[in-house]
Amino acid sequence: PRAWRGGGRPPPRHARGGRRADRRGRVADRGRGRGRRLLPRVLVGPRAPRRSVGAALPAAPPLLAVISGPSGVGKDAIMSALLAGDEFARPVTMTTRLPRPGEVDGVHYVFAGGESFEAAVRSGELVEHAEVHGRLYGTPRAQLRAALASGRDVLLQVDVQGAIAIREAIAEARLLFIAPESLEQIEQRLHERDTDPAEIARRLDSARAELEQQDAFDAVIVNIEGDLAGTVARVRDWIARERARPGRRAVEV
Repeated sequence: PRAWRGGGRPPPRHARGGRRADRRGRVADRGRGRGRRLLPRVLVGPRAPRRSVGAALPAAPPLLAVISGPSGVGKDAIMSALLAGDEFARPVTMTTRLPRPGEVDGVHYVFAGGESFEAAVRSGELVEHAEVHGRLYGTPRAQLRAALASGRDVLLQVDVQGAIAIREAIAEARLLFIAPESLEQIEQRLHERDTDPAEIARRLDSARAELEQQDAFDAVIVNIEGDLAGTVARVRDWIARERARPGRRAVEV
């Protein structure tokens, strides 16, 4: 160690270094002061509750999928395949037409007389209603609310007029148009169902007009003859995409 050359007793070790030590001290103090001044003031509020690991996310609201298309395009077969399990809910449509063989009142349709149907319209019981091929069809509001309350995605099969009316009444409804490969495909199916040439001609005219309204729908799926399973799979894929659509809101009826 270097010897002390000043007079008297050497100063304590902590005092040595003089101005250099003092300068270092002032720099350190200034640095600490500057650091304190640069730090922003942070206001700390109540801490948000921490989500536990594995906690379930809120369930997505049910989707309202409206399936429509011309008469004879195969909507009934598609709906029957989709509703074979408990995955979807279906509100029962009210109609004034007569039951077809095998149809059950309250299951396939709510069959009503003209006066009962008109009373339901006047009282606001129907979300939408339309006249199709001389018969009245409508969706009971109570049926639709009950289907949505089940928590399952809801499938609603209506005519083209009814689908467009639902879009105007329920913004969150999603519309799917089932299209034929050709008008000949529809004509063949109508012949299998109805032998009245005049009725078949009327339905073909309606089908031509309805095919021109495809652009009013969110998607179009062609029902390929002999490939019902493929058509149903494509409809399921569309439903899954619509269900996962960002920003989707709950349906209000």
